Amino acid sequence: MNKKNIYLALSLLSFLLLVIAMFTNGAKITLFEIEFAVIWIPVWILSLFLPLLILAALVVDRNEISKRLIISLLLTLINMFFLIRFFAFEFFPE
Repeated sequence: MNKKNIYLALSLLSFLLLVIAMFTNGAKITLFEIEFAVIWIPVWILSLFLPLLILAALVVDRNEISKRLIISLLLTLINMFFLIRFFAFEFFPE
């Protein structure tokens, strides 16, 4: 297995965990005065670091831009969008 397949598998895993986390209630913990389920921890880690790894792979191998890397990058961006919507972060408060 090469890195492209691993990134795609991690993107799919992150997306699956995100969907599961949005529709289930698990053991709750409080961190930074926010209460959330434990399943959100791997979702946050994958959603924050995976796009950086994929972008680094795209920059290093500019001659070999793969469809798998593009699909995995799009999936992680969709994950970030859903995370922002689910937790209702406001970037420009009034």
